Amino acid sequence: MEENNYCSYVRWVPGSDVVVAQNQNSLCVWYNIDTPEQATMLPIKGDIVDLERGNGKTEVIVTEGVNTMSYTLDEGLIEFGTAIDDGDYYRAVEFLETLEMSEEAEAMWGTLSRLALEAKQLRIAERCFAALGNVAKVQFLHETNKIADQAAQEFGGDGTDFYQVRARLAMLEKNYKLAEMIFLEQNAVEEAMEMYQQLHKWEECIAVAEAKNHPALEKLRQDYYEWLLQTQQEERAAEVQESQGDLQAAVGLYLKAGLPAKAARLVMGREELLTNTSLVNRIASALIQGELFEQAGELFEKIRNPQRALECYCKDNSFLKAVELARSVFPTEVVKLEEAWGDHLVQQKQLDAAINHYIEARCAVKAIEAAIGARQWKKAIYILDSQDRKVAARYYPKIAQHYAALQDYQVKPSPSLAALGPAACLVDSWVLSPADSGGAVRQGRLYQGCC
Repeated sequence: MEENNYCSYVRWVPGSDVVVAQNQNSLCVWYNIDTPEQATMLPIKGDIVDLERGNGKTEVIVTEGVNTMSYTLDEGLIEFGTAIDDGDYYRAVEFLETLEMSEEAEAMWGTLSRLALEAKQLRIAERCFAALGNVAKVQFLHETNKIADQAAQEFGGDGTDFYQVRARLAMLEKNYKLAEMIFLEQNAVEEAMEMYQQLHKWEECIAVAEAKNHPALEKLRQDYYEWLLQTQQEERAAEVQESQGDLQAAVGLYLKAGLPAKAARLVMGREELLTNTSLVNRIASALIQGELFEQAGELFEKIRNPQRALECYCKDNSFLKAVELARSVFPTEVVKLEEAWGDHLVQQKQLDAAINHYIEARCAVKAIEAAIGARQWKKAIYILDSQDRKVAARYYPKIAQHYAALQDYQVKPSPSLAALGPAACLVDSWVLSPADSGGAVRQGRLYQGCC
């Protein structure tokens, strides 16, 4: 029950687990404290002043101005809580059977079913699940009760301590490992295996068979494999075949499942599979069709087809692998690949990363533009130092404007800028560039390239 700042009254009904409270103009009653979100709400006009219980009824006393009103609570619901506290679950059932099904009644049936299972009162639990409309659990408990009755006749007691009953109750709670342990303690291996087969937990079933060296182990494996194929679980079937060493079958299933990358991984790790040209070509075609070009390139490298590998790496923009391959096999392609790598990085707005690739590709202009775009001014100046005056004259004005905006007038001319001669003007006042009469340069020591 959540804390509420408007709660002016709260009290337990004596001898029960029912709570009564007032929230502004509402009388709130929790007949089942285990479900605090489900409260019975009654409108009232005054304040609760007392709670009286006696003579088989419970009343909430409310003052409404000069008048006093009483609100009678549902005694059957209160008695349910009392019966639960007393552990008298049969009486609780009797109370619930007098009620029409509602959210509150449903919650109470649920509470009683849980408590009945904990107390191993399985017939009451079966009745509760019937009220809740859970047919599967009703059938399961009905069969469990039959087993318990038969065990009681043979061994005495109420039969709930019989291993099959205990295992089935563990299954009802989805604690299958506990059920397995109970079966195996009684050496009931087939029963443990049957449980897992009914649940389609084949791997657990096979694990039990392996642990007990069961003669049906191989048949179980085959049945599992066929079930996987019937249920179109080709990937899992491939993993089973791979674990059992049938690698070609595994590869075929991976391809059937639309997982050529897994097929390629398996083939690349086995030299005997790499020599199977037909199989490798099938995988390569599937990879390319699925646009998994990098994996296709790796496969082509493995079968010593560097040309196809390089083509695939380039299609996938996997330039690192493409350049590494080219350095060892196609050294004349390295420069072109470095330029393409730089172009790709520029498209991805990674201008800073593109600079060095353009330098490797000897694309000075692209390197300068990438450096300026990335605001790597010192790198731009460094690259410009090795360029002729035509190139320098195009880019130094932009760099100069940047340092002027920072009021950094101490930047010294580079050799290439000094080589411009009259075209480089040292200004101490506002000047206009002859190349662009609309451009002004801030006062200060600044080199302005003017063609």
